[in-house]
Amino acid sequence: MNRHPDDATPLATAAPGVQLQPAAYEKLLGALRDSIGRLAAEESFERLVVPPVISRATIERAGYAASFPNLLGTVHSYTGSAADWRRLSPLIAEDGPWHVQQEISDLVLLPAACYPVYATLAGRDLEQPVRFSVEAQCFRQEATAEAGRLRTFRMAELVTAGTAEHCQNWREHWLQRVADWMETLGLKPSIELADDPFFGGGRRIYQAAQRAQELKFELRVPVAEGLPQAIASANIHKDHFGEAFEFTAGGERGNTACTAFGLDRIALALLHTHGSRPVDWPEPVRTALNGA
Repeated sequence: MNRHPDDATPLATAAPGVQLQPAAYEKLLGALRDSIGRLAAEESFERLVVPPVISRATIERAGYAASFPNLLGTVHSYTGSAADWRRLSPLIAEDGPWHVQQEISDLVLLPAACYPVYATLAGRDLEQPVRFSVEAQCFRQEATAEAGRLRTFRMAELVTAGTAEHCQNWREHWLQRVADWMETLGLKPSIELADDPFFGGGRRIYQAAQRAQELKFELRVPVAEGLPQAIASANIHKDHFGEAFEFTAGGERGNTACTAFGLDRIALALLHTHGSRPVDWPEPVRTALNGA
């Protein structure tokens, strides 16, 4: 396939929801990463490097395994003997069940960039709000593979923990700040009250409660013709993680909030809006993106 070197359109792979990114696309993600960094410069965020896996115990403690078991990717490995493997390995060529002796490990694939942060707060008494900036390669076992519905994707997050009042005010500030930032990129986000895709019989109750308390807002932009997706969100978790990881703030259970940027979805929204070659985008957009 002949592609112009400035074409940033991702290529599909044989696996649904997985992209093969050309160099121009990676350059665009780098520009987005830097732009978010400039956006966050007004606050003192501690930067954390987050690996693509996380302790299974942490995800279980955080409640993710109970609420979203259908999205969680677990890490399994072979636990049998060499003799067993001599019997099983020929099944690979036959497309047979060579993996029957794979067992779950102590790791799972990271479903969102913020989860490692909460584990670092375990048992602490926060005298002042804390702020973290994280980015990670994440995985979710999505049921569909429509545009933007990726199973492996890059996510950047700004996370804070402190009192309920701090987290409420912080979320409101960042919701508007991210919307304004998207406008400078030539995107027209709609801000919508949202809920998470809880799994199981109680999902409607959880989703209704989430909406009633206005815990989650999404910024939605088309990533393909007639297909808007949430490309960022601003969330309050109240004291969910403070209770799970036993940290406090202001003499009470600690509260948390986060602003999440779906880097791949933002990139797809920009490509859909402005065309496949970022070098040809309108000057105001390139200036806002590159900080020049």
